[in-house]
Amino acid sequence: MRIVLDKPWYKPNAKQIYTINIFPRVNLDYLPAAQQPIPFSHLNRKKVELQGYLVKGGVKPGEKLSVHVDLKNPKRSEIKRIEATLYQHRQVAQSHHTEVIFRMDLPGLQEFDETEFHQTFDLQVPAVQLAPTYIYMPQCCSPSLRIAFHYELKLEVKARGLFTDFKVNVPVIVGTESSSDQQQLTNTFVEMSTPSAPAYDYDEPPPSYESVVTNVKN
Repeated sequence: MRIVLDKPWYKPNAKQIYTINIFPRVNLDYLPAAQQPIPFSHLNRKKVELQGYLVKGGVKPGEKLSVHVDLKNPKRSEIKRIEATLYQHRQVAQSHHTEVIFRMDLPGLQEFDETEFHQTFDLQVPAVQLAPTYIYMPQCCSPSLRIAFHYELKLEVKARGLFTDFKVNVPVIVGTESSSDQQQLTNTFVEMSTPSAPAYDYDEPPPSYESVVTNVKN
């Protein structure tokens, strides 16, 4: 959105530009994959095996992404660390971009050389505006104007030695709301008192868009 203050010809116009975020509403409760656990597994050449699952495949900004990790290390190889990164992949027409939403080392796994490790981690998703997982294909234009957003959690195991590092990629669904959010919003509206008079009292209705445009042109 751009607002321009039209000044006389000998003075530069004043201009202010505002960006507007337009997101579809994605309710996680309506997506079965967002409510189900998402498993993952990988075994490297030194028999280090990483298994686990996302407790739920869907998350909203500001919530915690819970991931359960089962690490088996029968040869007691040294695990330097396990790094967790949430990526956003977006495509707008022919342009592709990847952005890191968060990156952190899983606690308790630095310089790990035990035979087994089992723990559930709660990874905090930033409470910022994130475009939800979505694919949009315009009906009126070229299919090349496709817009797509998707997310993945990458777990990278950094182990001591050559060619021992490995990673697993787990898809994550990011939504904008859930049924519990809508219920809380409904309860809030019910609890709000109804004003005895309208907040604004106009003597006459506002002018139509056509009349405003006509006056501006004149």
